This record gives sequence, structure tokens and C-alpha cells, in this order.
Amino acid sequence: MEQKDARTIQRELARPFAPEDLEWRLQKTLEDKLRGIAVPYVTNRAIQARLDDVVGPDGWYNEYKPWHRAGQKDSQLCGISIYFPERGFITKWDGAEDSDIEPVKGGLL
Repeated sequence: MEQKDARTIQRELARPFAPEDLEWRLQKTLEDKLRGIAVPYVTNRAIQARLDDVVGPDGWYNEYKPWHRAGQKDSQLCGISIYFPERGFITKWDGAEDSDIEPVKGGLL
């Protein structure tokens, strides 16, 4: 796979996803329970495929770490690491509480 600079990687990762890569989840129902607000999200498989296409299957990885505070709901931290030829792997972290909607998926983000 050809070596790409950081700007090229960033540009390719930022491309919009195709409609078939999106799923919708009901975020909130209104008082009458007949209407609500649905939000789109990108599927995990689409994100993995994008990373494979842009940096190659060995050019990225992710990892999960549990994070707990006393008296608080369990939560997870997820780090995504991408390899940049000029600097090596760079990792960005984010986190959220475990979800009651899909407990395993919500816990993995």
C-alpha cells in the first residue's frame, strides 16, 4: 500500500458515508408516543471498512478500557490508533456510559 501523508489520510477519512452505511435509531419519543426524533449513525462495519481502505488493515487498531467512578454507571473508553509514516501510531480516545439499548454494543461503542 502506498504511503499517504496526514492530510491525505484525513481527507479520505472525512469523505461522507453512503446511505447504506447509515442506520437510524429512535432517540426520543414525543409526549403522544406516536412521534419521535430519529438520529442516523454510521455502522461500525462501515467505519472499519473505511479505515481498511484508507490506511490498510494493519494501519489502524482500536482498544477498549473500562472506566468507573464511584457510584456511577459503568462506562467504556475506546481508543482508535492510526499509523502515520511521519509519526507512528497516534491514538484518540473517547468514552460513554454503557447503554441500556444494546448493552454489549453500547458498552463497546
